[in-house]
Formats: sequence, structure tokens, C-alpha cells
Amino acid sequence: MVTRPAKLGSRMAAAAWVFAALLAMSSVLILNGRPLFYYDTVGYVDQGQTALEKLGLLDRPDAEQAEAGQAEGGAKVRTIDGSRSVFYSILAGVANQLGLFEAILAVNVGALLAATWLLAGIIHRTVAPLRSRAGLSSLPLIVASLGALPFYAAYLMPDLMTPVMILAFATLAAFHRVMQKGELAAAFLLGSLALISHLSNLGVGALMVLGVAMVSMAQSRARWWLAPLIVAAVVGVGFAQQAALRLAAEKADGASVVIKPFITARLIADGPGFEWLQSHCPDAAVPTCSLWTALQKSDDPYRLTASHIVFETSERLGSFRLMSDVEQKAVADAQVAFFKTVLRDRPVAVTLALLRNTLKQSTMMNIDMTLPSDQIIAQNISVTGAISGPLSHGRLTADLGWVGDVVQGQGIVYVGSLAVVMTLLLLPGAVAPSMRAFAVAIVLGLLANAFVCGAISQPATRYGARVIWLLPMLAGLMLMVASQRRDEAAR
Repeated sequence: MVTRPAKLGSRMAAAAWVFAALLAMSSVLILNGRPLFYYDTVGYVDQGQTALEKLGLLDRPDAEQAEAGQAEGGAKVRTIDGSRSVFYSILAGVANQLGLFEAILAVNVGALLAATWLLAGIIHRTVAPLRSRAGLSSLPLIVASLGALPFYAAYLMPDLMTPVMILAFATLAAFHRVMQKGELAAAFLLGSLALISHLSNLGVGALMVLGVAMVSMAQSRARWWLAPLIVAAVVGVGFAQQAALRLAAEKADGASVVIKPFITARLIADGPGFEWLQSHCPDAAVPTCSLWTALQKSDDPYRLTASHIVFETSERLGSFRLMSDVEQKAVADAQVAFFKTVLRDRPVAVTLALLRNTLKQSTMMNIDMTLPSDQIIAQNISVTGAISGPLSHGRLTADLGWVGDVVQGQGIVYVGSLAVVMTLLLLPGAVAPSMRAFAVAIVLGLLANAFVCGAISQPATRYGARVIWLLPMLAGLMLMVASQRRDEAAR
């Protein structure tokens, strides 16, 4: 029988573990004194506030009402940007209006803690009963804080939700046969919350359906279908959000939802798309030829990078954004069809480009894109709802001379963590089969993230660093589980 003082001591130990993990994850926020943010932070706020205005929860400024009236009169095509998460945009808009913009950091970190707590409870019950649930949940996060995790915990963006989703899916892949109904439901809810928070998570989640199925079948054929079925249901929630956005835009505003032509820009930047357009344009029957025409206004080679194609507005580097609204919508709507056409025409070149970009993205793990520049600060000047005041430089970001040393140190952590994980995977009997399956599912999630962000969008350090800290977290967790055998022998 456990005595009351023992229970109290256990609870205090658990609280100490959780506090230590929170402190480690918050280290960058504490040292900087302000949250980190990105160019698109204001995009989420603006889109969220627009959604609140459409719902009648905020008054629309007179200038916006006049612009809306002009659009309804037929002066321009009415479109809504579907490249950002509606859910996360509304969350950012509400937090900004309440003057509690940093609350989205609490949502991000809270989701991560919930995912690790769920995982730790299952591991404690099934393979590591000598380890406390709080320790299994917190120590890996403390180890992960030697990597990029604290930077994303301080980041006013939804990027932390991607590793939350990968953790939820990997938990299902490895442990669904021993999970209780409440745990299965929790994994579904956490996966859904994470997936609908960022558009790229929809692609990563769709790829992980196959990966989860493979991991599940490799363990046992009994109920192998349950994990991929739940993951597929989560992906269905993501598609439902997109469908709801399109329906709401059409019914309430007479507008069409348009996702920026990331795929088209990637194909052009890689070469196959550029070569196809060069040999087929001009052609009025091909919507993407209008983008080809816009690209001919300049001979600067940098205009052909994916980011410049999609976002740039200058005459020297811009193209897509300089086109008419009708042409932009046509190019964006045709991007999937354009991909299929180029793939059929140049399958080898497209496949090699996809593999090359995936490999490149897999090696990019710098935290530089989480650190605001003067341009990013100017972009976010309209965001006024943060508790810490206007979005600006903090103690760390005012002088970035330390970044190189930190990134080098993080690289050593990642390489060492990968070595630990591979050793424990290959060493017979080092960890339970379910832990091996979990590790493989995490790695598949990292590869899915690299493919979606690198091969389909554009390789960027931000996309790699947001998930690479899962390696030291995984290494810490596997070491805790592996060390139980020694403790069992001692006992």
C-alpha cells in the first residue's frame, strides 16, 4: 500500500520534472525577453482578423468595406488565400485582439506536452514500468532542448505542430494494439489539432498514412489496419477544413479559395517545368503560360527561384504577383494539372528533382529563419496584441554573432543522437520491439516532412529545424527505456 507521504513525494517529483522541461523549452524565450516571429506571422493575424470580421465578431474598417464593395461590383476577382490554416489564423487573430498574442505559444507547447505525456504513459505501462511517466515525458524534452526545440517553442508560428503530429502518428503506429480507447481518442485529437494548424501538415500526414501502415504491418498482422485508419481519419479532418473554407468563402463572400502555386514554382525552379513551358508557350489553352510570359519581363536568374516566383513583387524579380487576379487564380488552380503534365512528359527529370530536394531538405537544420530581421520586424509592425509589446528584436536577436556556434553545437547533438538511435535499433534486445517501431515511424515522419517541404515547396532551414530536434528527444527516450534492463538486473 502506497502511503500519503509517498504519493505526495511522487507528485512533487512529477511536478519538478515537468517544470524542468518547461524551463528548458522556454530558455530562448527567457533569454531573448521577447518571442520570435517570421514574415508570415502578420499574415496569420490579418487572415484571422478578416475571418472574425466575416463572422461578424469584429467591425470592418471603412476602407476595407469600400474595397469589398468595389470587388463585389466586379472590379476584381474575389479570392481567399488558402495557403494558411484557417484554424491557426483565427487563433492568432483572437489572441491578437485580446492582447494575448503570446498565448499561441502556450497552445503550441501545450500540444507538445500533451503528446509526450500520452506517449510516456503508454511506454511506462507497457515497456518501462520502472521509469516514471513524468520522467519519460520530460527528460527527452530536456535533451531535445539542446537542439532547435526552444527556438520553436518561442516562435509565433505553427511550426511546432508538425513534430506534435509526427509524435501522435508514431505513437499510433507503434502502440495502437496496447492503447486504451481514451488514448486512441487523444492521439486522434492531438493529430487533428496539429494537422489543421499548417497546410504542409496535410501533405506530411497523407504520406504518413502509408508509413504508419508499413510500421504497423511489420510488427504484426493483427489489427494492423487500426493505426493507418486513425491517421487517415485525421487527414480527412484536414481535407474537411479545406472543404469548409471553400464552402464558407463561396456562400458568405462569393469568393474562391486559392492556394499559391508552390508546386508550379518548384517545377520551374528545378528545371523540368521551365523546360516544358519553354517548349509549349505561348499557348492560350495552357493557363501556366501566362506565368511564363510574366517571367520573360526580366532576365535576372534569381527570378526563377521558387520563393521569388510566388512572393516577389518587384519588376526585376517578380512574376506571379505582377499578373492580373484572373491570371493568378488560373495559374494557382492549374498547379496540380501542370505537375501531372510535366511528370508525364519528363518523368526522370521530375523524379530526380524530387529526390534531390528531399535530400537537401533533410540536411537543413539551421535555426536562422526563426530569428527576426529588420525586414521581418517592419513586416509585422501592425501586430499590436503581444503582451511583451510590438514585435521587435530581443536580447538574442539584436546581435546574431552567436548563431554559428550554436548551430554547430546543435549539429553535433543531432549527429550524436542519430548514432545513439541507430545503435539501439541495431543492437539485439536493446529496446522492446514497440520502441523500435516508434523510432522507425519518427524517422519516416522526418522524411515525409523533408519531401513535402523540400520537394514540393522549397528547401528551407525553417522546415528542417522544426522537426530535427525529434532525434535527440528520441535518443533520450530510447536510452531511458534501454537502461531499464540494467535496473531490472540490479533488482
